[in-house]
Amino acid sequence: MITELLNGYERSELEHPLYSPDLVPCDLWLFPKMKEHLYGHIFESEEDIIFVTKEAIRQLDKYAYVTTFHSWLLRMYLSALTMAVVRLS
Repeated sequence: MITELLNGYERSELEHPLYSPDLVPCDLWLFPKMKEHLYGHIFESEEDIIFVTKEAIRQLDKYAYVTTFHSWLLRMYLSALTMAVVRLS
């Protein structure tokens, strides 16, 4: 059902490795903060949603955001390195 719905939209698919817990983004802390900021708002338009979401992102602790992103990149690198070592074995 979802696939049929998505087929109706112009989109491109990105190749990605099979699911790996090591590659799950480390930004799960972001969702509760976003929900906190968006809770109680009644949006009149898509532009309102975008504006309030951008404001919420601007108010995030930049250091935590950058640290999270760097941690994710490190985990991706270590996962790729591990897969390469396994292939060589």
